[in-house]
Amino acid sequence: MDFIKKYRNFWVYCFFGFLASLINIGIFDLSHNYFHIPLWIANTVAWFISNFFSFFVTKLYVFKSEMEGFKKLFHEGLVFLVSRIFSLIFDDIFMIVAVLIFPWNNLIIKAIDQLIVGLFNYFSSKLIFNYNNRQLIERFKNLKSKRSRNEY
Repeated sequence: MDFIKKYRNFWVYCFFGFLASLINIGIFDLSHNYFHIPLWIANTVAWFISNFFSFFVTKLYVFKSEMEGFKKLFHEGLVFLVSRIFSLIFDDIFMIVAVLIFPWNNLIIKAIDQLIVGLFNYFSSKLIFNYNNRQLIERFKNLKSKRSRNEY
């Protein structure tokens, strides 16, 4: 039981990450395999929609970060999407190489891709929403405010 409590955030993230991956794979499958949208466009659209979902469930249910106002929500959303841009670049390159260059099944590749991207996203999300690092953030803010006061 201690093991589950100790790694609660990871297990909850895995659950919601699995749901986000299903959304991603489903939207990719529909747009690329049924509507014949080019691979990288279908992949990017699927990424955007699944990450929109992922932002809110990660914020609210995984790391239990409060909704403290539009400014904070916008800032966290922006940092979240910027951190996920790296996973989008990897995602697109991996899909293009594995599906277009090698004749591998796009849904199997997409599932493998989602596992790799999911691990990266967990650690980047932990930095954004996990406020165990709040003391460090507060130190940087205090240092910045001291620096600006000393400039006058």
